[in-house]
Amino acid sequence: MALLSGHVAVALAAALALAAGSRPDRLALVGTLVVLTLLVPVWYRSAVTATDEWAAAVRALVNTGRKPLAASLGLALPQTLAAERDMWTMVSRLSRIAYHERAAALDPYRAGPTTDPF
Repeated sequence: MALLSGHVAVALAAALALAAGSRPDRLALVGTLVVLTLLVPVWYRSAVTATDEWAAAVRALVNTGRKPLAASLGLALPQTLAAERDMWTMVSRLSRIAYHERAAALDPYRAGPTTDPF
């Protein structure tokens, strides 16, 4: 994104300098404008590709951490994705409504007692 925005800013500055009047460095300004204008789509595509790969990596981290997080919170993962989505929505709201009566809606997702004393 830095290359994209930086090159757009420099290309605009070159265009403004060209529009300002006759300049002795006109060829350099035109060359800069052309090259940077051609590079902007390359940097945009690179940013989109990097964002897609980052999103996939974050999604993989979230998916691998679901079960340990639920276990550490004393919850059991439901069988359906819709029920799990509802459970995580309620968990995310606990910081706002920790002692609210709606917090009891998590009771069906609570894990049973374990025999492990620790």
